[in-house]
Amino acid sequence: MTEHDTDLTVGYLRALERTGLTPGTINARRSAARALHRALRWAGVLQADPFGDTPRVADPTDPWSRRDAYTREDIAAPMAVADPDEQLMLLLGAHGALRMSEMLSLTWDRVELDRRRMTVTGKGRKTARAHLSGPVHAALTDVPEDSRTGYVLPWRSPKSIRMLLRALCTLAGVTYERRQVHGLRHAAATMLLEQTGDIYIVSRHLRHSTVGTTQVYAKMRPERLTEALDDWE
Repeated sequence: MTEHDTDLTVGYLRALERTGLTPGTINARRSAARALHRALRWAGVLQADPFGDTPRVADPTDPWSRRDAYTREDIAAPMAVADPDEQLMLLLGAHGALRMSEMLSLTWDRVELDRRRMTVTGKGRKTARAHLSGPVHAALTDVPEDSRTGYVLPWRSPKSIRMLLRALCTLAGVTYERRQVHGLRHAAATMLLEQTGDIYIVSRHLRHSTVGTTQVYAKMRPERLTEALDDWE
């Protein structure tokens, strides 16, 4: 494609939709095509940017429905069958609200047990302070002092964490699909919202720039709405 023709690119995305691909997959292919054309323009092969004006495919699914959160019971079950390192991983996700990359990169020199906080490197290589919940603080404190060097967790690859959590969920009889590792972060948001009722506290803990993003993570139980309406005067 050497000429700028948005009708063709839109038609290409619509054809992908008809094959049953998810909006996320289609948009990933759109991004890849834009990157290819950007490289071709840099090399002087063409000047067109056909995907520049091609809109992303909208996802009709409500943002808060795309990934489920683990419940308190779902977290307690694998905790009961996990060893100390595995328990710490679960707590860093489900209480510390750490992303998988943040878990893997966390080192002991960034953990301040006396101040009950840790410094994490998140999206865009940005650093931020995250506060320790009581269970996270206790799990970190239980690690022998002579072992508090280097990385906090022993696993070094995302695949290892995924396989570990899947195995723990299977052993504990907890559903892993539609949750995966990032579902632990959703669980942190949901449980903290249930405990505090304050979406702003949850947003601060998850280190989100907007509360709107936090609303995607924090799932409200249907019973909470029923209870609130029953008590409405």
